[in-house]
Amino acid sequence: MPDQEKRYFFTILLTDKYLQSSLVSNNGQGIQIQEFSEIKTYFDRQDLLTQLDKSLQQLGPDSQDIVETIFVFDYAWLENGELSDLKKPIVKEISEELSLDALGQISIPEALAEARLIGDENDSCLLLVFKEDSFDLIFLKHGQFLDLITVGRSGNVVDDFTEVLARAAKHLDQEGKYFPNKVLLTSIALKPKAMESLHEQLVKVDWTSNPGFAQAPTIVILEADYMIKSASLSAGKIFTKEAFLAKMPQVEFVAKSAPMNPTITTRPTAPSQEVHNPNDYAIEKPSVSSFGINLKQDYLTKKDNLATPSSTKQTLDIDKGAKTRRSSLVRFYLAHKKTILLGFATGLLALLIIASIFAFFISKVKIVLTPEEALLQKSVLVTLDPNLEDSDFSKALLKASLHSKEISGQDVAATTGIGLVGDKAKGKVLVYNKTLQEAELKQGTIISSNGIDFLLDSTIKIPAAVEKEEGDEKVRSYGKIETTVTAKDIGAEANFNKDTKFRVADYFDDQFAAVALDNFSGGSSREVRVVAEIDQNKLLENLSKKLVEEANREFEQESGNGTYFVPTGKTKIIKNSYSSKVGDEAETVTLDLTLQVMAVQYLAADLKKLALDILAADLPTNYSFTSQDPSLMTDEAKIASNSSRVTFNADLSAKAAANLNLEELKQTVLGKSWVEAKESLENSDEIKEVQIIFNPPFLINILRNLPSDQDRVSLELDK
Repeated sequence: MPDQEKRYFFTILLTDKYLQSSLVSNNGQGIQIQEFSEIKTYFDRQDLLTQLDKSLQQLGPDSQDIVETIFVFDYAWLENGELSDLKKPIVKEISEELSLDALGQISIPEALAEARLIGDENDSCLLLVFKEDSFDLIFLKHGQFLDLITVGRSGNVVDDFTEVLARAAKHLDQEGKYFPNKVLLTSIALKPKAMESLHEQLVKVDWTSNPGFAQAPTIVILEADYMIKSASLSAGKIFTKEAFLAKMPQVEFVAKSAPMNPTITTRPTAPSQEVHNPNDYAIEKPSVSSFGINLKQDYLTKKDNLATPSSTKQTLDIDKGAKTRRSSLVRFYLAHKKTILLGFATGLLALLIIASIFAFFISKVKIVLTPEEALLQKSVLVTLDPNLEDSDFSKALLKASLHSKEISGQDVAATTGIGLVGDKAKGKVLVYNKTLQEAELKQGTIISSNGIDFLLDSTIKIPAAVEKEEGDEKVRSYGKIETTVTAKDIGAEANFNKDTKFRVADYFDDQFAAVALDNFSGGSSREVRVVAEIDQNKLLENLSKKLVEEANREFEQESGNGTYFVPTGKTKIIKNSYSSKVGDEAETVTLDLTLQVMAVQYLAADLKKLALDILAADLPTNYSFTSQDPSLMTDEAKIASNSSRVTFNADLSAKAAANLNLEELKQTVLGKSWVEAKESLENSDEIKEVQIIFNPPFLINILRNLPSDQDRVSLELDK
């Protein structure tokens, strides 16, 4: 049977021809892959069921009762982030036939990118995911998933890679100007030999000739099971919070799994924590000045009000009745004086005998002792570190966990850029070939005049020049052809007049020349408001700040009941979509932004243990801490750069009381004068106060000594 403290689930990786599955466990502290199957090939829907069933059977006995499943699909299976209508019946059939409970889905590129960033939140790489007839480029840079591009495979991987780099550079503009120097290759479809062949072709090329690479990139083939491991790690994040809730005591806290490296190494399971009563200690919410543990409140019991006397009339009636009864008693006493006196004496003697027996043989004495107390205080630098495997209380290092919150918002800003819009001038030219060979000028060849460039609208072939002898001289007739040209840029300055002369490309005038056959027209331009890069950057900065503040408020509201969050100020952009690109004509630009905001999560119980462990070094001999919670006042938390460690200066204080051996102390007072016994106990350095209580109380005026019978003497500590 699976470990009941862990939550198990399947991760199923699916493409159009291949599948692989894994059994994953989450113990609230981290994700662990228990087993993963071989890569299976299938041919149709029925074969898909057969092969997937075989794949799941390879996951071992722990998988028999598991139904919860996260599907990781080929990107082509999704439309707008959701499973396409064409694929929904397939997944439904899989779930019903194999009794799987589909809880979530993610695309393969997103899963691989997520796994990379779990391992290194600032990772930069180009990840190539090869299929049989295409491959995906996942572009990660400084911890951001910048782009996903799919390119068909032509048979020449170098040309294909060059093409996808060009697309990325064009699509991402400035962000794609420089590429990461790490290129990773992986595939579920290709065999190891095929991957090695692709690798060999890529490493032979000098990629520094590409302006996007500042240095030769490192090109690496990832392990064969990298995709299923990465998919399992990414899928496991779905269960982290819920699983930890199920594992931890209700009164303690809710935690989140710590980040893991994509090589799927895991941490050992944290020891289970003792369940405390909710009233054992109280924790205040962390703020700028305090993260700490408050002392309990003392509650004072109000004395009941004394009853008010009865009315005057009632008092008078009672007095009158008393007088009447007194008169009757006097007459009765005079008539039975001897009998009454004898009975009284006999009764008094009996009471004295009973009192003596009770005093010497039955009465009990309770001695209440108040131990001496010591107040321990210390100032320390406390560190909350999500990367610790275990807390080290002696060094003030407290294991914490990272908790993330995704928060979305929208903002709009006016544009500040100025751009030119308009039309390009067009015209007809006559191109001369002054050479003795036929010449071809490609479409797009530049002809220029006065610094303004025009482009040939089509490819032209110009006849060669012809030389004829006329007398003693040779006369050359130039080859020529008419064609049309279009200005390279917009603007009215390109509206040239007829007979304007042009230089053809970089040729000298004795080789080629061109002249305008008529007036050029159509060129115009005007200034408009456009989106500037600074507009987008400022909008991103302002909206990010708002979302972080909103997330921090939510973290503060969620703090309490033994679990607390400290914002780290670290964020990751999950999605940012601008309404217009840089250079687009627009009066305003809108940004839709989704941020992942990180916080450090810690337990009040752990903080209490840390405080007591640090103060224990100063604990006097034969003293122990009282049940009262320690007090902890802190300065404002500081976030370590390039990490998620949180540090703060803390003033710790706690009360300790002397340990009293009540049984030994009892033996020292049995049979002694209670006055002497009290003085002896009060002279002890470990006893602050002594209270002796007789039962019944009046015996304190009769008895000089405490009982010698230890069963009649009890010692208790003052609570």
